[in-house]
Amino acid sequence: MATSPYTGNYSVLKGIVKFTPTGGSERDLGNAPEIELTPAVEKLDHFSSRAGVRSKDRSVVTEKTVTLRIVLDELTAENLRMMLLGDALTTGTSGNPGFGIGAESEILGAISITGTNDIGSKIHLALPNVSFGPSGSLNLISEEWATIEVTAEVFWDETNGNFGTVEVDEVEEATA
Repeated sequence: MATSPYTGNYSVLKGIVKFTPTGGSERDLGNAPEIELTPAVEKLDHFSSRAGVRSKDRSVVTEKTVTLRIVLDELTAENLRMMLLGDALTTGTSGNPGFGIGAESEILGAISITGTNDIGSKIHLALPNVSFGPSGSLNLISEEWATIEVTAEVFWDETNGNFGTVEVDEVEEATA
């Protein structure tokens, strides 16, 4: 484990993201140029009214949430299904995979991210209970590389008492 300060702790993060739908098999989501995990808390503040100016004397957390935003480069039928809340894949009249748009209310499952970067510590993330839905638009005609964006609500895991787990492969500090 490296101590701080140490420039070897600076990281350029990369990784592989996999999704396991509830009742299904794990699959690689392909190239994901952006993945953001956003924890948030809501607090209830208390203010003392014992002096001339109301002053905060306590704040407690009343709500915790975590969201996961993923941008995907690979427009596969399964990835589009996550964004468009599609039902089960079928074989279309042309023999290609297809699905009905908006047939589902949510896409449930688990996410794992395995850090693969060459620079800095590698982060491995496991989120066992997520619900995916759309969070951006699908640009069907463009001069840029196409991407799709999905966002997941990360649900509390009663069994483990958390939203998921993080493991950090820290860079070993070089010795002279």
